[in-house]
Amino acid sequence: MYVKGQHTVHAARAEVWATLLSPAALKNCLPGCQQLVATGEDEYEAALSIGVAPARGSYTGRIKAVDKHPTSSLRLLVEGRGGLGRIKADGVIALRDAADGQTVVTFGGEVQVSGLIALAGEGLLQPAAKALIDHYFRCLEAQLPPPTG
Repeated sequence: MYVKGQHTVHAARAEVWATLLSPAALKNCLPGCQQLVATGEDEYEAALSIGVAPARGSYTGRIKAVDKHPTSSLRLLVEGRGGLGRIKADGVIALRDAADGQTVVTFGGEVQVSGLIALAGEGLLQPAAKALIDHYFRCLEAQLPPPTG
């Protein structure tokens, strides 16, 4: 399943970049994140309890940011597993300046699911993925300092 989208964040690109890579913001904003432990530079092990209908359950996994181009883009690799199956994602996040000091964040990537969770089908998984991503970006913006001006 391919997921993509775009969010406009009310902060400068450098601030958005720093927050995207902040372990504290990552832990606060990953839906259901119960634990986030650094295992290397921009690499983490996570424990999540996600309560969005076909993906409801507990998962453990790894998150790694690679191919970083500061303040412009990064590639995010995610692997997780839980009682309902496995999730693997490979996506790119890109940032660009927008009007009035805002930043447009675009993302796109392939998500693979297996096990019982895959039985839900893309028709149910797409909305669940969108809800999780929307939650993440609302939270990310709340982690940023308020706009000045």
